[in-house]
Amino acid sequence: MKAKKAAWFILAIVVNLLIVGAVALAKQPPPPPPPPPPPNCKFVECANPDCLPGEHTEVPPGQCCPVCVPN
Repeated sequence: MKAKKAAWFILAIVVNLLIVGAVALAKQPPPPPPPPPPPNCKFVECANPDCLPGEHTEVPPGQCCPVCVPN
């Protein structure tokens, strides 16, 4: 009789470990970290580009320094 109780006890432990393992594997990985913040343009020194005729200066999104772009 004790052998049956021990077998059921071991079976219950194995089933619980399988359930805990399945739950741990099913968890989603953490989201990726946010992108780094844009540079602080107050501390960036930019040269003023010499644009060709038909171009003007424009600061691209996420950048600090102007570049020449067509009109």
